[in-house]
Amino acid sequence: MPFGFFSSRAAVFFRTGALAPQDAAGEAAKAAETAENVVERIKMSMEQLRAAWESFASGFLAFLPHLLQAVIILLIGYFVTRLVPRPINAMLKRTNIDPVAVKYILRVVRVSLWVLIVVMVLDKIGVPVTSLLTVLAAVGAAVALAIRDNLANLASGVVLLFTKPFKAGDYVEIGDLAGTVTEIELMQTYLDTTGNMRIAVPNTKMMTETLVNYSAHDIRRQDLVYSISYENDLLAAKALLAGLVENHPLVLKEPAPPRVVVSEYAASSVNLTAQLWCSGKEYWNLRFDLNEKVKALFDENGIVIPYNQLDVHLRPADSPAGAPAPEE
Repeated sequence: MPFGFFSSRAAVFFRTGALAPQDAAGEAAKAAETAENVVERIKMSMEQLRAAWESFASGFLAFLPHLLQAVIILLIGYFVTRLVPRPINAMLKRTNIDPVAVKYILRVVRVSLWVLIVVMVLDKIGVPVTSLLTVLAAVGAAVALAIRDNLANLASGVVLLFTKPFKAGDYVEIGDLAGTVTEIELMQTYLDTTGNMRIAVPNTKMMTETLVNYSAHDIRRQDLVYSISYENDLLAAKALLAGLVENHPLVLKEPAPPRVVVSEYAASSVNLTAQLWCSGKEYWNLRFDLNEKVKALFDENGIVIPYNQLDVHLRPADSPAGAPAPEE
């Protein structure tokens, strides 16, 4: 086989399968250059990391005194918020301020102290307090518009606590609602009805509608109306009723003795009114007891209590319309 055949095969081998010596040297040089670049990048990263750490450490050391001052202010503020309300509470308890108002005042004092403490802490750690307060004011205005009804209830609750048109335990009537006041909160007032149901009334309603406080005074006057027939002896009926109310144990002689007067000549009766004073706690007991005893006393003495009557006249079916009914 000729030598040229082997030489051509070798040339093909070097071109297709294996690297030439100069190509292998170039690849090695490239690998070495790549390794040097990686090492340089690692060195640069380490230098950047070291610089960042040194910057952080120096900044932290510079910030540390401010942080310690903020922590000290926070700790002192905590004890201040625990100690300051105590003498205020003792002072308010010696006044006639409602206990709910005292609780509200103490709450406002604590919140105000904490707001002041937080502002001082933020200022020490470098927070721009002025800008923060501006943002909070804007947010507060937006929130106030969203909850204006609740703020109206809150303001009404504060006014109620200080003006005190009623207190816990009073029986009040507000609009079409009535009950005993059990709790006076900042947003609403709770009433317990005589049927043992609880009503939550918004404080704006308690402020804007007419309120009747039946427990404002220890004693109350009652005007009890009793009707007698025109055929009865008026003076005898007055004497019977006067004797009953004057001798009743729940009727008070002060601020005025009880009296019985003729108050009205009605369509079918003469109305007698018994005006008498009693304890507010015995109001309903006295009223119910007198109603029962007056009826028994009038029946015993032949005094008629008139009532509405309906006379029905029957007419024959064949009588013309409009014709009077036959007399019986």
